[in-house]
Amino acid sequence: MSADIRLKPVAFRPSPKLTKIYWAYSLWYFIPMTVCCALIVLVNVWASIVSLILLVAIPAAFLAYWIPRFYESIVFRLEKDHAYARFGVWWVKEKRVPYNLVSEVRLRHGPLQRSWGLACVDVFTPATGTMKPELTFFQLSVDDAERIASELRARVGILSSKERRIVEEEILEELKAVRKLLEEGLRKRKEK
Repeated sequence: MSADIRLKPVAFRPSPKLTKIYWAYSLWYFIPMTVCCALIVLVNVWASIVSLILLVAIPAAFLAYWIPRFYESIVFRLEKDHAYARFGVWWVKEKRVPYNLVSEVRLRHGPLQRSWGLACVDVFTPATGTMKPELTFFQLSVDDAERIASELRARVGILSSKERRIVEEEILEELKAVRKLLEEGLRKRKEK
């Protein structure tokens, strides 16, 4: 990939499946709350109805409002000199990470993400002092995540194992040529 192409901004978005996977994540809350409300009905019907409204209906309505707006708020870009992410409905989070500070780029996906064909690209810098990513491009399709991780590594200068091997072989050939020249120079000196 030429340097000119790398300088062009690349804008991308999470997969539309983000909204569905967030609903799936919320089941960890809604299933137990629904069971609790069902058990409360054994004690008091009115208490069960009130708890169903407070613990299930209102949070579900909130998520129905928030999840699509959160998805629409997300902006991801690989720009000329930095990686950029902005997202948030009420509290907007904006991050810019210069490529010269990036120490590692990782592709990550959990079991639920794998089953839905999603992944995250984590961008690490040594600035935080922890193994917490400085920036994450989240809920991308696996193909997009692999493409973005590869493009980001290229912009940062992190070589793949295949690219590293090619460079190492070139360095080895160059060292052999230098050694050969030095040995010839020593041999010529001894002959004089």
